[in-house]
Amino acid sequence: MSAEVVHLRREGAVAVVTMADRGNRNTFGAALCAQLVRAVEAAAAGPQARVVLVEGLPELFCGGGSRDELLRFARGDGTFDTDDFFRVFARCPLPVVAAVQGHAIGGGLVLALYADLVVLSERSLYTTNFMRYGFTPGMGATHVVPARFGAALGQEMLWTARGYRGAELRARGVPLPVVRHDAVPGHARDLAAAVAEAPRSSLELLKRELADPLLERTGRAIDREVAMHRISFRLPEVHDRIAAAYGGTR
Repeated sequence: MSAEVVHLRREGAVAVVTMADRGNRNTFGAALCAQLVRAVEAAAAGPQARVVLVEGLPELFCGGGSRDELLRFARGDGTFDTDDFFRVFARCPLPVVAAVQGHAIGGGLVLALYADLVVLSERSLYTTNFMRYGFTPGMGATHVVPARFGAALGQEMLWTARGYRGAELRARGVPLPVVRHDAVPGHARDLAAAVAEAPRSSLELLKRELADPLLERTGRAIDREVAMHRISFRLPEVHDRIAAAYGGTR
């Protein structure tokens, strides 16, 4: 049995899902991925639930792909599209609010951007650092990052692979709330509570209307990304970059 690294609790009409795999820094291990999907599904299944609020650790929302996973991909064993867990927030029938208080790295940021509402911390680091390791972005990042941050900034993030503090993103005009670090949980709960005022059936209808186009567009993007991965992940230097530099920041 895997240890419980994703927890679910209910706060009235808001179901709170917490990713807390401290030992693996909230990276995409098998336990976290499987338990996250189960927790979101269970959260939405609760008859009183109207909103799902997702949070990570105070200093780390999600670390993205693990070193072992990325090295496995570089060896040709699997791809990002093998398990579609990362679109779980978009597939959830209820609206999802992501309280991204801690750092969100690579796939961890992409995961968060599939939520319907996202709250960032002004001091935390946000990066789509795929190209730092020499392989092209995945998980639908080529669509969802420019869609959420704006075309110019989103493409810059994908190209440069550098980290951006939330305060910088706010100064660059990112259309998401960026608040004090300690204010992120409260701000996210206020958003969730406001959304939860509506009837559940109306929330489900609106979620389907907004999420279906996102799932369709990211599905097409993922197909193209996988084709790029067949080339970029096989480059000899990619394996060495992952092995040597994984986990650092630029």
